[in-house]
Amino acid sequence: MQIAASLLTTDPGRAVAALVAERADARTRLDVLSYEDGGHTTAVQAAFHLSYQRLLPHHRQLFRQFALNPGPDTSTDAAAALWGQPRARTRNGLATLARVGLLAEQPMGSERWRMHDLLRVYAARLVESDSAKWRSAAFTRLLKHCQKLVRAANAHLHTCDDGPLPDDFRDRAHALRWLEEERANLMALIARAAANGHPRAVLDLQEKMRPFLLSRRSYATDAVTVTQLAVDCAREIGHPCCEATALNHLSQILPDCGRVEEAVEAASKSLDISRTRGDRKRQAMALTSLGASLQRAERFEDAVKAHTESLTLSQELGDQGCIGKALMGLADTLHETHRYEEATDVLTESVRHFGAMGDWHAEGLQLMRLGDTLFAMKRSTEAVETFRRALVLYQERGDEHHQAIALQHLWSVSDMSAEEAVDNYQRLVAVCHKVCDRALESVALNALGNKLDQLGRYEEAVAAYRGAAAIHEERDEERLLTTVLNNHGIALRTAGRITEAAEVHEREIELARARGDRHKEAEALERLATTLRCGRRRLEALEARVRAVGIYREQKDTWCESRALGDLGPRVRDAPRADRTKAGYTWVLANLPPNDAVGQEGRILIALMVMHARAGHVIAAFWSWASLTKTMWGLLDEGENQVPEQYFHTLMQLMKASLYGVHPIQALISLRDRLRRPTT
Repeated sequence: MQIAASLLTTDPGRAVAALVAERADARTRLDVLSYEDGGHTTAVQAAFHLSYQRLLPHHRQLFRQFALNPGPDTSTDAAAALWGQPRARTRNGLATLARVGLLAEQPMGSERWRMHDLLRVYAARLVESDSAKWRSAAFTRLLKHCQKLVRAANAHLHTCDDGPLPDDFRDRAHALRWLEEERANLMALIARAAANGHPRAVLDLQEKMRPFLLSRRSYATDAVTVTQLAVDCAREIGHPCCEATALNHLSQILPDCGRVEEAVEAASKSLDISRTRGDRKRQAMALTSLGASLQRAERFEDAVKAHTESLTLSQELGDQGCIGKALMGLADTLHETHRYEEATDVLTESVRHFGAMGDWHAEGLQLMRLGDTLFAMKRSTEAVETFRRALVLYQERGDEHHQAIALQHLWSVSDMSAEEAVDNYQRLVAVCHKVCDRALESVALNALGNKLDQLGRYEEAVAAYRGAAAIHEERDEERLLTTVLNNHGIALRTAGRITEAAEVHEREIELARARGDRHKEAEALERLATTLRCGRRRLEALEARVRAVGIYREQKDTWCESRALGDLGPRVRDAPRADRTKAGYTWVLANLPPNDAVGQEGRILIALMVMHARAGHVIAAFWSWASLTKTMWGLLDEGENQVPEQYFHTLMQLMKASLYGVHPIQALISLRDRLRRPTT
């Protein structure tokens, strides 16, 4: 900061933005941060060099090699792989560098080390002076270290074998935590490997990381990036089979990023390469992926055709794995199109097929899919029995993760008391937390909240909904988050925590608006209005409900508009003279100027004032007038100078509209009748 200030002081014509731009370029960053004054030079690089020269030779080597890891931080194990030394010695070396301020362990005791960006630039310059062979050997050691750990983590996350698991990780949760911590480093490493001529390492890392990246929607972009790099690397080494496989994988990932047509194109390219080479097995795999992409594109007939062709080809080859995948894809498409009878036949065949293969993992998944289909056909007893079969299968294998999934399916269709359901879902939440299945944990927490709400245990329900919402926030699942926020807000309202409930509904409104879902926004506004009214915040409640009416009117949703108006007071549905009331409301809106100061919400308020007055609801008419006046004062505070004139013009229009059918005497009589005490 001192150097930058000195540079700007001695050169007043130099723009701050220009210095910032020069500082942003990593190649010139250190050169820019240098200042000479009367033969005395102040430079960041000189200070770094002084600290570096005080190091022992082997610590200098460790400092230089640290820059070869392209990620934001480096674990002790990764640094040991780079340096080619035992872990204990590497830890001591890193601690030495930290003592002299050349890097830091963040947080303390985490075994993860970070280097300031200026120091990283300095180290990268130094390491360039080392031989290319030496740098390549260090980077290759890091690549092999990461490949080994990624393979081990993938085995823990997605194993279907009964054999021993790699001992690099204690359990599935440990493997998943490592992948989360190293994701940014692994992504940067794959990009560096692709640029530095390690295509086979890229293909291997992409293959093993893909299932983890697909487990969370927020990582879909990363999955697309590494898979596209794999496609490029396969082309670089002239390996069309690997290219076809990578394109196949790419087609499975792109729909999660909303790029469905690109997914169809990628699967078609994979199919073309396989046909050109006469590779019938890869043709079958590409047809299955093409069918899945066509299903996501809602081209269902084409999807069924692709899956059927894949199944026929797989049966001709006698490839049991391809047959199973084709059956799964065909069943999914048939279920999606509500062709449940056909889907049931295909799923029954796939269960038998995987059972004969000894693939208990896939057999259990297909049993659960069959149970879903049977339940959709209202064959609940058979659905429950099917889910129980899947549960027993996973219990026999000791697979806690899929036991939890089977239990969730089973309880969703079983008849049980609310108390029993609460106990069951609490156990399910604990299991999901243990195996780190955050997606299923959020589903279980939401279901638990629903059951607690039924039992009147509102505070516990609020805690469950809050936990589910936190998981959806973490996973960037906005659509699911909106549903949970709805339940959370209602539970808070029922518990009497009005202020918190209003905040939750406002968050729900923001999410719907950000997604461009106007209908969901209006529904959330109605819930907010109900909550505010329970808190006796009548004016705010009225404004929220009017905004909802405005959205419904904009969307031409007359049914929802009538429902919202009914909540506001006017008898516009299922009431005597409802048609006349709605006609008057519509007439007033049609005869008010479209460009008045208050906009659409103000015009709706004016129409409400007229209708409330016409129906004798004087107090409701007063609240409408108060809200309109508040809106006008708000515009006046914002500096709208023409507001008073437009406001009086609007009032004139209101007076004219009032003549349409408001009878003051009748309104007063109605008010008197409402306030008069009944006599015995």
